[in-house]
Amino acid sequence: MTATTEHLRPYHYPSVYDAFLNEVAEHELTVLHEDGHYRHLRFQRPGTGMWHWDLITWPWSLAIRGDIGEGFIFTRELDMLTFFDHGQPAGWINASYWAQKLDRGSRSVREFCRERFAAWLKDEGIDASLAADVESLHEATEALLDAGHDWDSDDVQAWEDYEYHFLVALHAILWGAKRYHAAKAADR
Repeated sequence: MTATTEHLRPYHYPSVYDAFLNEVAEHELTVLHEDGHYRHLRFQRPGTGMWHWDLITWPWSLAIRGDIGEGFIFTRELDMLTFFDHGQPAGWINASYWAQKLDRGSRSVREFCRERFAAWLKDEGIDASLAADVESLHEATEALLDAGHDWDSDDVQAWEDYEYHFLVALHAILWGAKRYHAAKAADR
């Protein structure tokens, strides 16, 4: 972890934020459109589209799209940039709460996590080496069946975590909202 991520707790996903910061060090904000809560903001390194993204807001909604992963739409408050950047330190995402604000048409943003599965096995007193070659929820349940162990739906949820591209998008939204708010404050 770098000095910029030392203050982050594990639920802020500091390793994802650290990797994100390495990719966006030279990114600049371009305001493509701004009319109240109707905004189109672009973040990119000049001369390339790699790791670029757009934040598009309208009352009660925010969309992120671009080269950082699949797009997502969030709905919650009139000004969604303020919803995401409400004064917390840089990198302080809230994945579990923000995932609840995804537009109903969004796909699941959770996926199987071998580390969480291994931790669950250990907590249950099951040899964690069972997780060594497991790559999916299906494989996890098959391995447990083969070993004669039971589980329930709450256990399955404990084996999941937020997918990488969703976490990158959350960090990009907060990073971008902070850049936008700083630029607006400098213009005053």
